[in-house]
Amino acid sequence: MPAKNKIQQEIHKEPEDHLLWKYLNQEELQAMENMELTRVENFMSEKFNLKEYEIDLKQACFLDYYLTQYWWARKEKGFNLEQTSSFFSIAYNLMENLSEKKFNYIDNLADFKLMLSVLNERVRLFSEQQLKDMIKHFSLTFFQNIKLYLFVIEEEQNEIAVSRDIVVECPKLPSLPYPPPLDEALPINLYEKYILQIPDEPNEEEKLREELEKPDNIVLSDEVIEQIHDKFEGLGIDEAKKIIFEVTNELVTELKVSKQIC
Repeated sequence: MPAKNKIQQEIHKEPEDHLLWKYLNQEELQAMENMELTRVENFMSEKFNLKEYEIDLKQACFLDYYLTQYWWARKEKGFNLEQTSSFFSIAYNLMENLSEKKFNYIDNLADFKLMLSVLNERVRLFSEQQLKDMIKHFSLTFFQNIKLYLFVIEEEQNEIAVSRDIVVECPKLPSLPYPPPLDEALPINLYEKYILQIPDEPNEEEKLREELEKPDNIVLSDEVIEQIHDKFEGLGIDEAKKIIFEVTNELVTELKVSKQIC
């Protein structure tokens, strides 16, 4: 018998169990009721053996298709459990016809009409409006994208391994009871000045002034010491240093004031 006639006979054979509870039974649908979308995704990946959907394009495509069909029927249209199970069986059969049985567009459309007629004439699970909604939905989600599904099914996916070695250096833990600058989002200069309270580095003029403000830091040569003995007879070295410091401090202050005025 020609292969085409075999396909035609398979298409016109009525579904044995009317599609009810075929792929999603009542217990599974009840368990999925309180699941979030991510948990439903994990459940379907386990049930339909699509465990590598994160790296396999074909499995990801199938899982997305199954998840979309279930969510549309149960969550968006509010189908009851029997309707949801039968609807999902139609969706599963259409994809299986494409991937396993190699049905073309016409054959798959004929099988779709057959499944709808069984539901409408023998089981009568859906109203006329619900059947119209189902036809429109499958037209948009399956039949209009059938060439894309075929491409994903028939084309081999290239395995691309991308890796990169990264060295991550962690900063040392702060020794102070304050968070480091990145945690506070502060510039380092503000962090050091107001949190660590590190004083600003003095400039050359300030350093000279600090030195002059300490009489003990004044070093006198032997010649200057002899002049001090001559001019400040009766005064000790420490008293003479103090006088020199006071005079020098007054001169520096006057020069600084005149510089600011200019």
